Amino acid sequence: MFKRREYRFTSKSHSKTGFMSVICGTLSVTGFIFTLIKVINDGGQAAERMGAAGFVSFLFCFAGLSLGIISMTEKDRFELLPRLGLGMSVLSAICWGAVLYAGSF
Repeated sequence: MFKRREYRFTSKSHSKTGFMSVICGTLSVTGFIFTLIKVINDGGQAAERMGAAGFVSFLFCFAGLSLGIISMTEKDRFELLPRLGLGMSVLSAICWGAVLYAGSF
């Protein structure tokens, strides 16, 4: 009738670099979305500020990628945050790559 509670004791902990990877990935994805929305609302005429915001967002993408890879190699750490940060950074890199590819034509 009642489910027996199960406890797991482990020495694993969350990685600080994994958490930073999630933060960088989130900043990169939100920067991409806001930059894209602003440029579309301006009719495709991007100001210098939008270029700078896009570049900073692109840098956050690579910071998130590197932190995610570093945190995936740590021992005795939970892998949820590093995988989430790495996935968000890869998604952002693909989106920025598509924008750069489309802009080259």
